[in-house]
Amino acid sequence: MTSLRQNIDRAWAQVQAGWNNLVSNASNALTRFIHKDEENRSGIRELVRSTPEWGLLSAEVHESGDTVTVRLEVPGMEADKFDIEVDERILTVSGHKRVSHEHREGRYHITECAYGEFERRLPLPAEVDSKHASASYKRGILTLTLPKSEREKVRRIPVGNA
Repeated sequence: MTSLRQNIDRAWAQVQAGWNNLVSNASNALTRFIHKDEENRSGIRELVRSTPEWGLLSAEVHESGDTVTVRLEVPGMEADKFDIEVDERILTVSGHKRVSHEHREGRYHITECAYGEFERRLPLPAEVDSKHASASYKRGILTLTLPKSEREKVRRIPVGNA
Protein backbone atom coordinates (compact mmCIF):
# COMPACT_ATOMS: atom_id res chain seq x y z
CA MET A 1 0.00 0.00 0.00
CA THR A 2 2.86 2.37 0.81
CA SER A 3 4.36 1.76 -2.63
CA LEU A 4 1.06 2.59 -4.33
CA ARG A 5 0.77 5.80 -2.31
CA GLN A 6 4.32 6.82 -3.28
CA ASN A 7 3.59 6.18 -6.97
CA ILE A 8 0.41 8.27 -6.80
CA ASP A 9 2.27 11.08 -5.01
CA ARG A 10 5.05 10.98 -7.63
CA ALA A 11 2.54 11.02 -10.51
CA TRP A 12 0.62 13.92 -8.92
CA ALA A 13 3.87 15.87 -8.45
CA GLN A 14 4.66 15.41 -12.16
CA VAL A 15 1.18 16.62 -13.16
CA GLN A 16 1.57 19.68 -10.93
CA ALA A 17 5.03 20.45 -12.32
CA GLY A 18 3.74 20.11 -15.89
CA TRP A 19 0.77 22.36 -15.18
CA ASN A 20 2.94 24.98 -13.48
CA ASN A 21 5.34 24.92 -16.45
CA LEU A 22 2.46 25.36 -18.90
CA VAL A 23 0.97 28.26 -16.94
CA SER A 24 4.38 29.91 -16.59
CA ASN A 25 5.20 29.65 -20.29
CA ALA A 26 1.78 30.40 -21.74
CA SER A 27 0.24 32.93 -19.36
CA ASN A 28 1.68 35.95 -21.19
CA ALA A 29 0.47 34.59 -24.54
CA LEU A 30 -3.11 34.23 -23.32
CA THR A 31 -5.00 36.97 -25.15
CA ARG A 32 -8.63 38.04 -24.85
CA PHE A 33 -10.74 38.18 -28.01
CA ILE A 34 -13.70 40.52 -27.61
CA HIS A 35 -16.78 39.44 -29.53
CA LYS A 36 -18.60 42.33 -31.17
CA ASP A 37 -22.16 42.29 -32.46
CA GLU A 38 -20.94 43.37 -35.89
CA GLU A 39 -20.70 39.74 -37.01
CA ASN A 40 -24.28 39.82 -38.26
CA ARG A 41 -23.95 37.58 -41.27
CA SER A 42 -26.34 34.67 -41.28
CA GLY A 43 -25.04 31.83 -39.12
CA ILE A 44 -21.86 33.64 -38.13
CA ARG A 45 -23.24 35.31 -35.01
CA GLU A 46 -23.98 31.99 -33.30
CA LEU A 47 -20.61 30.56 -34.32
CA VAL A 48 -18.75 33.57 -32.90
CA ARG A 49 -20.73 33.41 -29.66
CA SER A 50 -19.77 29.77 -29.22
CA THR A 51 -16.03 30.37 -29.74
CA PRO A 52 -13.67 30.94 -26.84
CA GLU A 53 -13.03 34.47 -25.61
CA TRP A 54 -9.39 33.62 -24.94
CA GLY A 55 -6.71 32.36 -27.30
CA LEU A 56 -2.94 31.97 -27.39
CA LEU A 57 -0.87 34.43 -29.39
CA SER A 58 2.60 33.05 -28.79
CA ALA A 59 5.57 35.37 -29.25
CA GLU A 60 9.34 35.37 -29.51
CA VAL A 61 11.36 38.53 -28.81
CA HIS A 62 14.99 38.38 -29.94
CA GLU A 63 17.63 41.05 -29.39
CA SER A 64 20.83 41.39 -31.38
CA GLY A 65 23.39 44.20 -31.53
CA ASP A 66 21.32 46.61 -33.62
CA THR A 67 17.78 45.18 -33.75
CA VAL A 68 14.95 43.66 -31.82
CA THR A 69 12.99 41.05 -33.78
CA VAL A 70 9.50 40.02 -32.70
CA ARG A 71 7.64 36.99 -34.06
CA LEU A 72 3.98 36.66 -33.11
CA GLU A 73 1.77 33.70 -34.05
CA VAL A 74 -1.55 35.12 -35.24
CA PRO A 75 -3.15 32.64 -37.67
CA GLY A 76 -6.13 33.51 -39.82
CA MET A 77 -5.45 37.22 -40.35
CA GLU A 78 -4.85 39.39 -43.40
CA ALA A 79 -1.59 41.36 -43.42
CA ASP A 80 -3.34 44.73 -43.67
CA LYS A 81 -5.61 44.08 -40.66
CA PHE A 82 -2.99 44.64 -37.94
CA ASP A 83 -2.53 47.81 -35.93
CA ILE A 84 1.02 48.01 -34.56
CA GLU A 85 2.32 50.66 -32.16
CA VAL A 86 5.45 51.19 -30.09
CA ASP A 87 5.24 53.35 -26.98
CA GLU A 88 8.58 53.59 -25.20
CA ARG A 89 9.51 49.93 -24.64
CA ILE A 90 6.04 48.43 -25.14
CA LEU A 91 4.98 46.92 -28.46
CA THR A 92 1.21 46.70 -28.95
CA VAL A 93 -0.26 44.52 -31.71
CA SER A 94 -4.02 44.64 -32.15
CA GLY A 95 -6.54 43.67 -34.77
CA HIS A 96 -9.83 41.99 -35.47
CA LYS A 97 -9.81 38.33 -36.41
CA ARG A 98 -12.92 37.61 -38.41
CA VAL A 99 -14.51 34.27 -39.17
CA SER A 100 -13.07 33.39 -42.56
CA HIS A 101 -15.40 30.65 -43.64
CA GLU A 102 -19.05 29.93 -43.42
CA HIS A 103 -20.94 26.66 -43.66
CA ARG A 104 -24.59 26.98 -44.51
CA GLU A 105 -25.43 23.37 -43.69
CA GLY A 106 -24.58 21.18 -40.75
CA ARG A 107 -23.21 22.24 -37.41
CA TYR A 108 -19.91 22.67 -35.64
CA HIS A 109 -18.92 20.09 -33.06
CA ILE A 110 -15.67 21.77 -31.98
CA THR A 111 -15.05 25.53 -31.95
CA GLU A 112 -11.67 26.24 -30.40
CA CYS A 113 -10.59 29.12 -32.67
CA ALA A 114 -10.93 32.56 -31.10
CA TYR A 115 -12.46 35.41 -33.13
CA GLY A 116 -12.97 39.08 -32.41
CA GLU A 117 -10.91 42.10 -31.46
CA PHE A 118 -7.63 41.43 -29.69
CA GLU A 119 -4.66 43.30 -28.29
CA ARG A 120 -1.29 41.83 -27.30
CA ARG A 121 1.31 43.91 -25.49
CA LEU A 122 4.95 42.87 -25.41
CA PRO A 123 7.76 44.48 -23.41
CA LEU A 124 10.79 45.24 -25.54
CA PRO A 125 14.31 44.72 -24.18
CA ALA A 126 15.57 48.01 -25.65
CA GLU A 127 14.35 51.35 -26.94
CA VAL A 128 13.64 51.07 -30.68
CA ASP A 129 13.35 53.44 -33.63
CA SER A 130 9.77 52.72 -34.74
CA LYS A 131 10.08 55.07 -37.75
CA HIS A 132 12.45 52.60 -39.38
CA ALA A 133 10.67 49.42 -38.32
CA SER A 134 9.38 46.87 -40.81
CA ALA A 135 6.72 44.17 -40.57
CA SER A 136 5.78 41.13 -42.63
CA TYR A 137 3.08 38.47 -42.30
CA LYS A 138 3.47 35.02 -43.76
CA ARG A 139 1.79 31.71 -42.91
CA GLY A 140 0.25 33.03 -39.71
CA ILE A 141 3.45 34.58 -38.34
CA LEU A 142 3.74 38.35 -37.91
CA THR A 143 7.43 39.32 -37.93
CA LEU A 144 8.57 42.77 -36.86
CA THR A 145 12.12 44.03 -37.26
CA LEU A 146 12.69 46.98 -34.96
CA PRO A 147 16.04 48.77 -35.22
CA LYS A 148 17.38 49.90 -31.87
CA SER A 149 17.56 53.61 -31.19
CA GLU A 150 21.02 55.13 -31.49
CA ARG A 151 21.27 55.29 -27.68
CA GLU A 152 20.76 51.52 -27.42
CA LYS A 153 23.12 50.34 -30.15
CA VAL A 154 26.31 48.64 -29.05
CA ARG A 155 29.34 50.68 -29.98
CA ARG A 156 32.76 49.12 -30.23
CA ILE A 157 35.67 51.30 -29.24
CA PRO A 158 38.90 50.31 -30.92
CA VAL A 159 42.11 50.43 -28.90
CA GLY A 160 45.16 51.65 -30.78
CA ASN A 161 48.83 51.19 -30.05
CA ALA A 162 50.43 54.07 -28.22
